[in-house]
Amino acid sequence: HQCDQTEHNFVADAFNWEQCMKKEREAARAWSENWGEVFAPNHPKTYSEKIEKLKEEMEKLPVQAMMSNSQMSYTPVVPYKEYGKNYKRKSHCEDE
Repeated sequence: HQCDQTEHNFVADAFNWEQCMKKEREAARAWSENWGEVFAPNHPKTYSEKIEKLKEEMEKLPVQAMMSNSQMSYTPVVPYKEYGKNYKRKSHCEDE
């Protein structure tokens, strides 16, 4: 019978996933509001305090951490042969 076959509903799956993630975010926020002070008394409480703390932490980071790949300059790679050694794998039969 055709009634026995059910199609997979990807839209419902996506909706269920979104609801699950929404509950996870809400649970994390509620936990932080209810218990955050107990476990992290010096942690910033408001968004503006959090932003200020993150800005202070960001200023401590090296400049390279703030750059994207396109802004970074890389040192050129020197091929092995320019160092005068042969870096090929030794076979098991060769003497060392």
